[in-house]
Amino acid sequence: MKRWILILIISLFLLATEIFIGQNFSHSQDFQGQPVIERVAVVSRVIDGDTIEIEGGEKVRLVGVDAPELRSIDPVERELAEKAKEFVDKLCPPGSEIGLNVDDLEPRDRYGRVLALVYIKDGDIWVNLNVELLRSGLAEILYMPPSEFNPYELK
Repeated sequence: MKRWILILIISLFLLATEIFIGQNFSHSQDFQGQPVIERVAVVSRVIDGDTIEIEGGEKVRLVGVDAPELRSIDPVERELAEKAKEFVDKLCPPGSEIGLNVDDLEPRDRYGRVLALVYIKDGDIWVNLNVELLRSGLAEILYMPPSEFNPYELK
């Protein structure tokens, strides 16, 4: 009898763990594979390769990515930082609309910036800017738990 209770407890624990993990890492898309856009904003300016200012002065930090710093003392890093900024500026110039999926577990960083997956429009399709920046090679993965999004699983 005790053995069956132990098996039942372990099974319930494993099921609960699977449900929790599945919910936390699948929020970037809905059941049809469409991106989850919680709000739409208008770009005021691109600050750097991983930060955008939207109308109203709010700053949005692309969650899960880390672009080189414009203020680096290393000239090579500064050059890469400028390329990352230009890449983002080309994809979402001032006045363009972006879609945001804010990180529910950590909605803001220590600087008060909104942490979000950022989507840009390509015709009728929303494209994940965070992923495009990583694919370009101009940024690296940055995973800082707690986060709703695991950058290693972004598609």
